[in-house]
Amino acid sequence: MSEYSRFTYEGDVMVHMSDDNRVCRAADLMRFMQEAATRQLEALGPNLTTLQSQGRAFIMSRISIDFPAPVYTFDTVQCTTWPCASSRGACFDRHFEIFCGEETVARAASQWAFLDYQNQKLLRVEDADVYFTRDEVVTTTLPLRFRIPKDAPLTAVGEKTVRYSDIDTNRHLNNTHYCDLYCDHLPMDGKRVAALSIAFQKEAPLGETVTVLRTEEPDENGIYYFRTVRQSDGAVNTEAMVQLVSL
Repeated sequence: MSEYSRFTYEGDVMVHMSDDNRVCRAADLMRFMQEAATRQLEALGPNLTTLQSQGRAFIMSRISIDFPAPVYTFDTVQCTTWPCASSRGACFDRHFEIFCGEETVARAASQWAFLDYQNQKLLRVEDADVYFTRDEVVTTTLPLRFRIPKDAPLTAVGEKTVRYSDIDTNRHLNNTHYCDLYCDHLPMDGKRVAALSIAFQKEAPLGETVTVLRTEEPDENGIYYFRTVRQSDGAVNTEAMVQLVSL
């Protein structure tokens, strides 16, 4: 049984990760988080090869992220992650912090499930043969669990068909791509993402098209609400809160 504590992955912000202001996109900071979590699995087990051979996977169900400061092209960042024990047998929490030098540039709280995807059955985390220590819990600006207000009208602003460049080893739209999808339908000129919270409800497999719905204007806190809906069956795919801030 492996004991999971803190794990750090270091990387550079490359040119293709940056927008027209040389600011690293929120989705790419999220990718540093995914990379750190995956590399911790590779280091301590069970790794991706083992999980795939068993028809199992760790699936992110929710994430809330703060981006307190921008990161720029060629900056070096250190992403630290740690999973925490949870009272929910089928779920566990994973937390992240990203530093650029001494400055915290991102922090996140997330919730994960352990899934037998061949039988579409949730498994107990203990079945993964890992031990999650109890460690510091990250708090974020936007709640990890939320509901879109009933009085927040959502309007269709576009659609997205899942292509080869969007998928991961599970053959569905990778979680980090949703942040890019939301930003593609926001007034990002002179802005950056300050905070976001995403609830992943149904996967969008290769070939699926999702309709993107969004509130026309932000609320009094500068938050836009999103919902994506699968066109194949009308199922809600994701819901999200995104808060922007001026550069």
